[in-house]
Amino acid sequence: MLRSSLTVFLAAMFFLPFAGAAPRLQAQTETQDVARGAGAGVPQIILNDAALARLEELRQRHPAIARDHDVLIAAARSYLDEPTIAEEFHTTYKDDPAALHGMSEKAVERLTAIAMAWRLTGEDRYAARGRDELLGLAQLNSWYPAHFLGLSRITLAVALGYSWLGDALTDQEQQVIQAALVNYALKPGMAIYDKDQQYFDTGWTRPQDWVPPVAVPATLPDGTATSDITWPVASFNWNIVCNTGLIVAALAVSEAVPELAAQVIERAQISLRNGLALFAPDGAWPEGPMYGALSARDTAILVTALDSVLDHDFDLSEAAGLPGFGDYLLHMTGPTGLLFNYGDSDTVTDPVALSWLAHRFGRPDYDWHGSDAPESSHPAFNLLWRYGTGISPQVREPKALWFGGRGLVAIRSAWNDPDATFVGFKAGPLQSHHNNLDAGTFVIDAKGVRWAIDLGLGNYQLPGYFTSNRFDYYRTATIGQNTLTFERANQQVTSRAFVEDFSQVPGFTFAIADLSDAYGAAPGAIRRGVALINDRAVLIQDELTSAVVEQVAWTMHTKAEVSLDGAQAVLKQGGKEMTALILSPADARFELRSANPCDTDYNAECGAQNPNAGIQRLMVSVEAQQSPRRIAVLILSDPAQVDLYVPRVARLDDWRLAATLTNPAPRGGD
Repeated sequence: MLRSSLTVFLAAMFFLPFAGAAPRLQAQTETQDVARGAGAGVPQIILNDAALARLEELRQRHPAIARDHDVLIAAARSYLDEPTIAEEFHTTYKDDPAALHGMSEKAVERLTAIAMAWRLTGEDRYAARGRDELLGLAQLNSWYPAHFLGLSRITLAVALGYSWLGDALTDQEQQVIQAALVNYALKPGMAIYDKDQQYFDTGWTRPQDWVPPVAVPATLPDGTATSDITWPVASFNWNIVCNTGLIVAALAVSEAVPELAAQVIERAQISLRNGLALFAPDGAWPEGPMYGALSARDTAILVTALDSVLDHDFDLSEAAGLPGFGDYLLHMTGPTGLLFNYGDSDTVTDPVALSWLAHRFGRPDYDWHGSDAPESSHPAFNLLWRYGTGISPQVREPKALWFGGRGLVAIRSAWNDPDATFVGFKAGPLQSHHNNLDAGTFVIDAKGVRWAIDLGLGNYQLPGYFTSNRFDYYRTATIGQNTLTFERANQQVTSRAFVEDFSQVPGFTFAIADLSDAYGAAPGAIRRGVALINDRAVLIQDELTSAVVEQVAWTMHTKAEVSLDGAQAVLKQGGKEMTALILSPADARFELRSANPCDTDYNAECGAQNPNAGIQRLMVSVEAQQSPRRIAVLILSDPAQVDLYVPRVARLDDWRLAATLTNPAPRGGD
């Protein structure tokens, strides 16, 4: 009965069949009568009776599931003595809209945990607290659509909380919450869908490309600000997150306002094709693994939500590349547990989507719950999606993977060893949301420590950080990456570097990338090879043709304490030690420079930029010259064993052949 009204409207309006994009519909202008739906019933979204029964059965059989159950109950219990989200918004933050957006993910975590705790235990205290949270949010004056990402998270929190706590709410309380979902979320969402359709038709933006072909005006002709409304026709994480909130809200109120719910779902599932396109072709996410994990998590939410109410997901889970995202996230995570955090990514993220991917696509090796697995900040989703113990990381293969669509490579010596050696390497296209000018950058883990670091996300509040001034800042500019710089200039925003060779040979796994386009040079002019040798040493080798005559600087950012001795640098961190050796040029020497933006040419708004405290730049400078140049740096655990890793000279072009003829692998040199 709970599916009937919405299903009838959807089928009658536009489904024949469900697969593929449906024709667009114009939004109906009549006011939806929320009151008429009061008492009609609340759809069970994701957490239905069957899911509860399955969880209870698994809890009895699997100690790990029982532990996850206890984690969720503990999280829910911890919220009982805290002020509600609405109370904190009013008292602590004085109704500041920016604060509500900052609290929006907290609302999802809290309401899902509290509501699930009530469904699992039946204890009234959880129902009472969930009711207070829902009504507090529903009775705010607005959810502030000017920042739709935050609005969408509040929407998701309220919609799921309303569905999961529906039986504990009176008809009047249901009506209040329904009205908030309709007036604060669904109607503003429909207005944005309509606005984007109107301006998409005039050509100021296009699907599957976050960079518009012409400048987007600050204000549209009707006076509407363009900020935060481009997500339906753009390809970045907002598209998935915002559409997910609207889809779940539409499902939640589908019995009360089936016409509006059907319109929103139809528009959202079309829009989502733009966001889901970023998983193609192999699951690697251009905005970095942190934003990829958030996008995969919300993809899991929207698919399971649609399946639970409509028994289908419009084939959204068939998006190209989505099944491979688990490989990407696991390979982008080093043995230290830190992500290869290129772009605006952080070094940690919520891995909760891995369990859903494991079971949706028959990949039990994704269900990562070993002792080194990061803990999910969403215990409710973790419990819902983790219905198997999976395969432990030590049996996961392969130990290296190349993601050709984004020019990314991850290489490690082992999966089951926290002291394993790991190198993450990025070529790839540079034009994407949250991108840095970072072709050729790398990170290195060894002995349980990250030695070569990516600085990660900068200050989002810096002027023009996401628009015209983005690459004026240290963390986004080429100078702030572990790559080559020529006369301190930036790489080119619209360029594409690519991996041209990748090979796994016993004792020598390597990737070679052509970085030429990033520097505006002819193909083959600037190349970088990265190799893991005998599972213990990392070789970074660059080759420049005679056409490249500028002064060049090799850079590696590190948090280690560094002592220099000519062509040797000793790095110490966490009681561990590594050595870096310059193998080429023969007369080159290491130097240390400050990573504080105020000490560099990229000092715009330097007081507001991250000062990069405790971080140094380990550098090699090579003067301008016309002869071909090679820069080769070896980073290894024991300098006394250097001969085990670099027995002879080899050009990048000879790496593959030399690796098959000799073991250990070739060295870089003059």
